[in-house]
Amino acid sequence: MDLSQKLPSFSCELRIIQAQNVEFIKSTKNLFARLYLPAGNNKRIQLNSKKVSSKSVPFWNESFSLDCSCAQEFLDALKQETLVLELRQSNTAPQVLRKILGSHLVGKGEIPWKEILESPNMEFKKWVKMELVSGSGCEDAMFRAPEVQVEIKIQVASAAEMEKENRRRLNKWNECGCKHGHDHHDWCSTEDYDMFALGAALEAF
Repeated sequence: MDLSQKLPSFSCELRIIQAQNVEFIKSTKNLFARLYLPAGNNKRIQLNSKKVSSKSVPFWNESFSLDCSCAQEFLDALKQETLVLELRQSNTAPQVLRKILGSHLVGKGEIPWKEILESPNMEFKKWVKMELVSGSGCEDAMFRAPEVQVEIKIQVASAAEMEKENRRRLNKWNECGCKHGHDHHDWCSTEDYDMFALGAALEAF
């Protein structure tokens, strides 16, 4: 049996829905949300939403999916981590300088992964309040802090459940009469499979 079949399967679907209380942000034509997900070994994955105008109610309704096999130790350590959510605005500098200067941070919020994992059915939906950063131009107390609504769904399957599902899929593939077979574990090691799954999820950017 391939090693990747012995590890739990971790599936995470994140949806950035919309923002509110952003109409007072000055000189902002393009707003976007950025997520940071822990990936173990002090590394993290960065996901960016599409850019929308703050002149109207920012509405993304944009989803990201990540699937990988991971050690149980990672799942246990995940409860000690936080999901970081940022509200950012694009730099208005000429195109040549944008990559160098980067975007401007408006506000930042965090969600404990423990809170997500302990939600009913591991389904979490919440308005995340952004802590405004100094220099954002919107620290006036008369304004309400912007908020971003997110939805997160987690699925964790044990090695036994994964093996059962793989057998079900293999039987289904055999029924189609294909002589080549389809089991991706035949050509993909654990590390390769993790990188392939994450890479495929990030190709949209």
